[in-house]
Amino acid sequence: MAFTDNCDLYAAIHEDGVNLTIRHIMRQRPSLFNYATQDIALNRELWCQPVDFTRDVTNYGNPIFTILDPLPVIGVDSPPVGLSFTVQLTKAEIDFHPGNVISLPPELAPPLKDQRFALHFKICGGIGCPSDKDLDRVAVILQNGSSRPGQESKNDPKNPIPPVKLPGKVNCFCLEVFVVGHFAKQLIASQECLTGKVDGIEIVDIKPDGLESSLECYLRTAVTLTLRQKLAIPLAALFFNSPIFNVGTIAISPSPNPPVSNNPAVEEDQLKAFISITIS
Repeated sequence: MAFTDNCDLYAAIHEDGVNLTIRHIMRQRPSLFNYATQDIALNRELWCQPVDFTRDVTNYGNPIFTILDPLPVIGVDSPPVGLSFTVQLTKAEIDFHPGNVISLPPELAPPLKDQRFALHFKICGGIGCPSDKDLDRVAVILQNGSSRPGQESKNDPKNPIPPVKLPGKVNCFCLEVFVVGHFAKQLIASQECLTGKVDGIEIVDIKPDGLESSLECYLRTAVTLTLRQKLAIPLAALFFNSPIFNVGTIAISPSPNPPVSNNPAVEEDQLKAFISITIS
């Protein structure tokens, strides 16, 4: 059966092309995948993983890291204290049904189910741990406005105390994250869009279970909102109406179901789209 038996146009993208594009973007725009406080970003010895990037990044002065504010120490406000930290997405790949790129963990019930895609991320990060010597250097501002050691400060709400940034040795770790999802049409800002939906997520070898569940909840939220906010595609951008020599109009739109059973379809290692054309 021809691809256009039930439609007028057919388009598909293979998982190999998507993964090649992802690797290319990671090398061209490393700051989209690497985040750190300024001290870590400027010191390669503090990076949790080396960053592979093209010559254009340095030739054009593009950033390698997105600079973030220090991580606040909760409950410490006299003065506030922040710690160095970094988060790096070092690997990202996609696998379309039937699944031959990513080996899913048992928790996601492999093999990859019909009309599903899988994502695999490797996320590395770390927090700078200050030494006892650095901790002792932090002035303590008392209720009466005095401080130690050897400084005079006022705890005036109109003039907030500037935060103290503490250096420290970065303790790095890496997480292997697996996601299973599907594509769906969804109304976003009154527009019908093609977006990804998360069906399940798993982080490998995290204990205790409560910590694993909390991290999975955070990452599920991040992936879900990224798919909606950054990767949602308005169908109006793909399909259009256009006049033909002032005698008619050509309209391009998704082929209906039936006769096309899945549109878009995730199968044969590809994301497929079936398109109908009408002239009026």
